[in-house]
Amino acid sequence: NLVKERGQTWVVSGDPPKTFGQLWEDIPQDHVPHWHRSRLLIWGNYKLLMKAEYLFFYIPTVLILGLCIPMFTTIYALEEVVASTMTVKVTGRQWYWVYEVESPTDDGDDDE
Repeated sequence: NLVKERGQTWVVSGDPPKTFGQLWEDIPQDHVPHWHRSRLLIWGNYKLLMKAEYLFFYIPTVLILGLCIPMFTTIYALEEVVASTMTVKVTGRQWYWVYEVESPTDDGDDDE
């Protein structure tokens, strides 16, 4: 029972679909309990839902923002140019360190 369709080969069974009781005959299907739909509404407690929402969404969000905002302000504050008298550039190589000391040149701006 092979059927070719859209470039694919499919195996097709001639049997009609079976019910759950026919597939698993050893599981009895008599006296299966049926509850009304309103009994299944476990999450009907609005106050409990709001507590869960605050617990799992808002509190972690506030914590993450409380950590990220000072971090970004610190990063961008470090990028500002500060008047310095000397700059030391340190480059780490595989086996050694390279130190470059840059001192500003005297432009003659002093009163002396």
